[in-house]
This record gives sequence, structure tokens and C-alpha cells, in this order.
Amino acid sequence: MNIDTPSLADLEARLAKLERQNRRLKRLGLLFLLIAGLGFLLAQAPHKPLSAASTAAAPVASYDTLVVHRLELRDQAGKLRGLWSQEGETPLLTFYDTDGKPRAALGLTVVGPALMFLDAGGTARAVFTLWAEGPRLALHDTDAKIRATLTLRAEGPRLELYDTAQKPRAALAVLAEGSGLAFYDAAGKPRAGLTEEGLVRR
Repeated sequence: MNIDTPSLADLEARLAKLERQNRRLKRLGLLFLLIAGLGFLLAQAPHKPLSAASTAAAPVASYDTLVVHRLELRDQAGKLRGLWSQEGETPLLTFYDTDGKPRAALGLTVVGPALMFLDAGGTARAVFTLWAEGPRLALHDTDAKIRATLTLRAEGPRLELYDTAQKPRAALAVLAEGSGLAFYDAAGKPRAGLTEEGLVRR
């Protein structure tokens, strides 16, 4: 009986095949160890049941206090449309039109809160204030001069009309003792009046 003796080439081929199989086995064993270790670590971690509160989306950020000295509101084109600032002792909220001009302002002055409306030229035309004596509405002309005021005090409402020098020339009041209409000269002195009792001249 003849026994075939393997050649050197056959032996090298068999050794290479065994080495490849050995490397595969090592990789599979390492992968198995990693999976087993990960499973062990997950089993040791504490588990908490999910609740509706925990699954709800949490806010990105939460602040108790926001401190600013100037807050600007701009439109999509970058134009200033609103400004919250401090002017001296007065906190002021100002609104601007599309041309960047102030048209309305709300502030807290030393005498009380004030609401102001401005024309396209930036002149205050109507100013509503709340003083200690009561509310007051002042109407201004294009030169920012007061031409009319409506005031409500404890004794009653009073309407006053002013000339271009801002001197009172006429006043209408409703007081506890009765209503009356008064007229003043250029110096501000009363010259004539009309009461419930009749016409009064001075």
C-alpha cells in the first residue's frame, strides 16, 4: 500500500487555513465577551418607571430673573420698532414706525405714569398723565405748545384752552358748587365768566 506523502506546498496551505480559522475564532470570542459585559452592566443599572411627567418635553432653559439695561425689538429687516430703556429716573417703553421715528411712548415719571403720542416729526401731540391730583390729558400743537388740557381733580373736571403763548384764555369747569365758564385776557387774568347764576364781568 502506498502512502502519499504531503508536499511542502500542501503543508503551507493547511497552516494558512488554520491560521485564518484561528483569527476568526478569536474575533468571535472577543465579540461575545463584549456583548456579555455590556449585558452585565445594563443589568446592574437602576431602572425607573417612565411617567407622563418624565416623558414630557422639558424646556430648553428656565430663568427666574433676567436683568437688562436696554431691550430692543426689531423687525425682520432689522429696523428698530420698540425700545425698553431707562431715561434718567424714568423707565420708558418707546414704539417706532417703519421710518424709525418714535410715535408712542409709555413711561413712569417722577409725578406719575405717562402715555405720549407723537406725530411723524417727533413732536408730542397728546400726553396723558396720572398725577397725584388726578388724570390729565394735554393736547399740543405742531410747535409742542400746550393748547388744551382736560383735568379731573377731586373737585371736578376742568377743560382749559390756551393761546399760542400757552396762556389760558378760556376754562370750563364742573365743581361741587356748580358749573362755570371763564374767559381770561392775554395776561391770564379773568375778564368774564358765566355761571349758573348768570354772566359775570370783571
